[in-house]
Amino acid sequence: MSEFRAVWHNLTLAGAKRVRDHALTKASELGISLSVVVVDRAGVILLMETADSAPPGASEASIMKAKGAARYRIATHRTAEFVKTLPPALAQHALSLPEVCAFQGGGPILIEGEVVGGVSISGGLGEQDVAVATAAADSLK
Repeated sequence: MSEFRAVWHNLTLAGAKRVRDHALTKASELGISLSVVVVDRAGVILLMETADSAPPGASEASIMKAKGAARYRIATHRTAEFVKTLPPALAQHALSLPEVCAFQGGGPILIEGEVVGGVSISGGLGEQDVAVATAAADSLK
């Protein structure tokens, strides 16, 4: 590292596949059809998979969730909790920021405390999406 550049790490395709596989296993255990998206730390999609029977809009929602979790380095359900504490006008402004997402089911992927990507799930109930995304993100710990 020098004064003018920083070293940071990014999720690999192999890591993204492992995260996706854990998400699909957990979703199967819960009996839900879903869309899973895995992005790198900058929000670039590495993998995306949507079940044939996933609800309409699941793919688009999961893209938003993954990008929001990676970019802001916080689970999207936590973003939703924070936004609820804001006055309405400020909440509306916060939600208009690029890639802010307050839907349940997106989470950052951390390796050794550093955010290297994001994962999201869409297709189940909010709590199910959070459970699957959390299990998938934790698969690299």
